[in-house]
Amino acid sequence: MLNLESKVQCLEGIGYKRAQMLARLAIETIEDALTFFPSQYQDRTRVISLKEAYEQSQSCIFGKVGKAYERMLPQGLCILDIEIFDKTSMIYARFFRRKKMYSGIDVFAHIKNDFKCGVFAYIYGETKIGSGLGSIIVNDYETVNNENDKPLFFNKVIPVYPTTEGINQKFIRGTLKDILELTCGLYPDVSNLIPDCKGIYKLNSSFAIQKIHYPNSLVDAENARRAFALQEFFVLESALFLWRNNFRKNYKVQKYEVKKTLLTAFKNSLKFKFTKDQKKAINDIFSDMKSVYPMNRILMGDVGSGKTVVALSAILLAVENGYQAIIITPTEILAEQHYITISNMLSGIDIKPVLVTSSTLKKKRERERMLAGFRNNDIKIAIGTHSLIEDRIKFKKLSLIVVDEQHRFGVTQKFAALDKAQSPDILMMSATPIPRSLSMTVYGEIDITTMVHSPPGRIPVKTYSSSEQVAYTNAIKELKNGNQVYIVYPLIVESEKLALKSVVQDSEKLSQTWFKDFKIGLLHSKMMPSEKNEILLKFKNKEFNVLMSTTIIEVGMDIPNATVMIIQHAERFGLSELHQLRGRIGRSSKQSYVYLIVTSRSENTCKRISILTSVNNGFEIAEKDLKMRGPGELMGTTQHGFPKFKAGDLVKDIDIIEFAKNCAVKTIEDDPSLSKDKNSVLKELIQKRFSDKTKFINIG
Repeated sequence: MLNLESKVQCLEGIGYKRAQMLARLAIETIEDALTFFPSQYQDRTRVISLKEAYEQSQSCIFGKVGKAYERMLPQGLCILDIEIFDKTSMIYARFFRRKKMYSGIDVFAHIKNDFKCGVFAYIYGETKIGSGLGSIIVNDYETVNNENDKPLFFNKVIPVYPTTEGINQKFIRGTLKDILELTCGLYPDVSNLIPDCKGIYKLNSSFAIQKIHYPNSLVDAENARRAFALQEFFVLESALFLWRNNFRKNYKVQKYEVKKTLLTAFKNSLKFKFTKDQKKAINDIFSDMKSVYPMNRILMGDVGSGKTVVALSAILLAVENGYQAIIITPTEILAEQHYITISNMLSGIDIKPVLVTSSTLKKKRERERMLAGFRNNDIKIAIGTHSLIEDRIKFKKLSLIVVDEQHRFGVTQKFAALDKAQSPDILMMSATPIPRSLSMTVYGEIDITTMVHSPPGRIPVKTYSSSEQVAYTNAIKELKNGNQVYIVYPLIVESEKLALKSVVQDSEKLSQTWFKDFKIGLLHSKMMPSEKNEILLKFKNKEFNVLMSTTIIEVGMDIPNATVMIIQHAERFGLSELHQLRGRIGRSSKQSYVYLIVTSRSENTCKRISILTSVNNGFEIAEKDLKMRGPGELMGTTQHGFPKFKAGDLVKDIDIIEFAKNCAVKTIEDDPSLSKDKNSVLKELIQKRFSDKTKFINIG
């Protein structure tokens, strides 16, 4: 008996080899097959005359088959042209194949067998107009014996699926058609829990699946997609709201009072005043920390908005009340940079943070000192990587956990941090501004504080697409004025596979040419932590004029005297990454400049460079980046436990997300543990789709 968990190999016609090929498309079970939705559609509902086809780039035509002409071009390329006639004109249906020279195999045998003279053919393809008669490069076809015979795959909208080697469209369509007929009614449905909403279609999940695969029109396909997406988002939002309820069901043990013993001294030691955004963020966080419920907030700020000083204010509130606080970062270099920055900020205060990474824990004496300090509450502030959440590290009074660049952590890592304390307050930070639609899903039930404005006196960075000569010439002008320069590369050393400049080889070259009169520092990820820290400190102290580096400077660097950044092979970086790199300069009242050196100008590259040179706002850039790249790549959610939507689109479906969230809130408020019979399917779906996170959702 087939069910959703049945392997596709159970089906007739799918053996071991075919099952392996389908697995490359992530189709292993019946459920995988049902939700393997088309990537696009071909609208074959309008079959046009051959005369009209000459005016179109893509055409769906019908005509009578005439003679066939075959020829072979150099390098084994073969072309088959077949005459197609109707009452208005004639066109060649063109096929391409390759074969080895002197081979006796007829590579067009099956096509010639289909296109026998006198039969009729439906053809979908790209129309090409030459000096004589035009041709249609065949994408798909179907032949019938008589003019009035009905085709199977024409006069309708046809799905187009992703394919892999050994699996073509014909096989995919046939297989999915069989599976739909046998099992589509088995798919779970929660549409009965969702009220009607104007503008958002609501369909039974099985019917929506059928219409996504075989719609009557393109409008029909989009309505079905949105209907299925509605259920996807409803299940996700319900799970998120359950998680929030579970997170907040217990009162926390820690209590805070603003005593000002450390906070006042810290505030007075700063050489600047808090911005309006920083004040609001600190108020939000302090209000959360003084609440009886654990804080669960994300501090989202554009580059240069001053998140670190806000987080440190929260840490000092915890410390002056006798508690411990930790900052967890995804990389050693970022942990080291935070350690240096925070140590400098606390230089006039009697609080010393410690750095905890795999490197520092290797030293036995240092490790034992830190482990004892955590256990007896002597160490109040720890900054480190995931090493901080290892089992051997035990805290006596940990109350605040700060997670920086949190989207680069997996769900399991985040919750391992929660196990370090009883009901700790959680503050997550992100320097990657998150588009509204994404924040509603990835952080659907987390309080969010956004910081947009930079500290006063800072001037927006000017960004240009430039040649090397212009970039280096302008950089030298800045260097002569006493300023400093970053030059960023995608590679550490040269690669035989990639024709790209590398930081190691180019540093040798530029130190003897363009920048021979200046001191150059070299920084990359393969250096020892002590080497990196020494280079960063020397650059900060102006012992180097130019710092040549890979993208490890993307976050955490604060060198106010650096006014130029040159990015080599800028086409190799994403929009958000380029914006993060740009955030390393413009950190003073001086005008700063970014020069993007582009060596490959695809359409996509030109779009990204155009956006970066015209837009400075990180949130606007993030919205555009989401449309271009998708949420998984932008936020790292693909690698870190965020569910991949089968039909939902975070760019197009913001109205559905908002509606689904409201529906989920009402459902969970009415039935907090989903124990009512009407919610049994929703409960099963949450348990299944979030099986690795059910202990955090707590619905049994």
